[in-house]
Amino acid sequence: MSTTSRTAHGASRSARRRKERARKQQQKRFPVFGVIATGIVLLFIATFMLTRSDVEPDAGNAVAQTSATEVAGDTLPPLDDPADDAAVGMGAPEASGTDFDGQRVAISDDGRPKLIVFLAHWCSHCQAEVPVVQGWLNQKGFPEGVNLYSVSTSVDEAQPNYPASEWLEREGWRVPVIRDDAASSIAAAYGVNGFPFFVFVDADGKVVKRASGELPIGTIEAALATLR
Repeated sequence: MSTTSRTAHGASRSARRRKERARKQQQKRFPVFGVIATGIVLLFIATFMLTRSDVEPDAGNAVAQTSATEVAGDTLPPLDDPADDAAVGMGAPEASGTDFDGQRVAISDDGRPKLIVFLAHWCSHCQAEVPVVQGWLNQKGFPEGVNLYSVSTSVDEAQPNYPASEWLEREGWRVPVIRDDAASSIAAAYGVNGFPFFVFVDADGKVVKRASGELPIGTIEAALATLR
């Protein structure tokens, strides 16, 4: 073999070796690039799913319909005779808890008259009364000088119109809500024995009137007038 041929043959082998080394280096780099690219894609998908407003919440993120509560004061007797209510003149219990957004709501003896409405999601009379009361508030605004509260209580997942949070949201209910606990402790403290249940409390913290069942707006307005 001539010197020229040997030189050409050596150059060819060197070129092949360089190509082989380059190919192996690319094979080594490729998996790393693939892992990084896959991670970026997965991160993007996860971020997108978390920030989408229309993603349905899973069971772990569902709104709790009951929550821990605190109650203080004397327990009111059940309402047996509206015309001779033994609770009238008694001090109304103080109660606190959270609404469906987790914000604290408290019914306290703060020197202001109050109307407290107890609601059960499965109660057909509550379902009829809520839009009537909310329509009245939409038209006339919240009554001046009186605090309004509502208590979602007696929650039962097996009963109709569950969950209460979605029902009240559909109705545009804007009265502050306390989620009663699973034992309905606030309702028991106020002697609730029917729904909807209304409790009118004066500025001294005394019960002025209680009523069970649907109330005409005129009756509610007349009772509120006595509180002022």
